[in-house]
Amino acid sequence: MEQLSVSEREKLLHGLHGYLAWVGAEIPDVFEIDGTAIPLHEVVWRLVNKKELTEAETTGIESLIRALEEKETCDESALAKETITREEAEDLYKEAAGLLRAIMDLKGIEKGAHPDKDLRRMILQKKISDARGLLKFVDDVV
Repeated sequence: MEQLSVSEREKLLHGLHGYLAWVGAEIPDVFEIDGTAIPLHEVVWRLVNKKELTEAETTGIESLIRALEEKETCDESALAKETITREEAEDLYKEAAGLLRAIMDLKGIEKGAHPDKDLRRMILQKKISDARGLLKFVDDVV
């Protein structure tokens, strides 16, 4: 197996630091926290699709984000400093990108569970306002 070159290492690290490094990345199926394996992909999917979160779930999300950020930092550090093969580097990159995706999805939940729903509501309110304005105009003209 061939060792990772300096230029390849820099390219992978640059990719992780890009704005959209996590787009298209697959969230790992399983993530280990303190020796306990959790089905990360399934947990994130359930939380993203949940209509309302309990206080315990919100607290759990914050803890999970911290754990994921720690692991992603470790992966990135290993990618930057350790003597590894290309294959190991690609595996670390994929895992780090997947963890970034999970982090971004979970942070999106914290900011607003369903931004699309809010956007649809705003569009509908605008249409109603426009219709009322048109009816008022017609009443004034007639």
